[in-house]
Amino acid sequence: MINVLAVAGLPGSGKTTVARIIERRGYLYYSLGDVVRAEAERRGLTPDKTAVTMRLERGRKAVIYELLKSVKPGEKVVIDGIRSIEEVEALEEFLGTVFLIYVVASRKVRYQRLTGRGRSDDPLSFSQFLLRDLRELRFGLADLLSRADYIIVNETKSIEELEQEIGKVLLELR
Repeated sequence: MINVLAVAGLPGSGKTTVARIIERRGYLYYSLGDVVRAEAERRGLTPDKTAVTMRLERGRKAVIYELLKSVKPGEKVVIDGIRSIEEVEALEEFLGTVFLIYVVASRKVRYQRLTGRGRSDDPLSFSQFLLRDLRELRFGLADLLSRADYIIVNETKSIEELEQEIGKVLLELR
């Protein structure tokens, strides 16, 4: 059985929704975005600047190393917001085999989701949205698509449809 599930995808793709469904199936939930937002608050910076700064200061694995301080080997965990192959490798190094789920949705759908979410780090304009996508892709997010063990196309799926799909995936992992 695989105990470590990682969820990746561009902002607004539905990563957190997928990860929270997995959490309800008995996995402990951890968010790399929460790590960045907490560090941003501590530093007095925006989450976007903090994500870049952490990686510039301590390398591409900086955020995952911070998160790993809270995770115990052997726990069933879902990690929300993986950004690079290096982060997956760090998880594998400390926790064992990782099953990577990549969530995709169109630019239009993702922008609509983000502007309706109400989080402080959501884009205020379409140009900000595009810049955020570029930043995320520079972290190595696109490279994860070829490493994905499972891809969810989350364009128009209801929560119930996502729950059914994820349930089937988790059954196969047993």
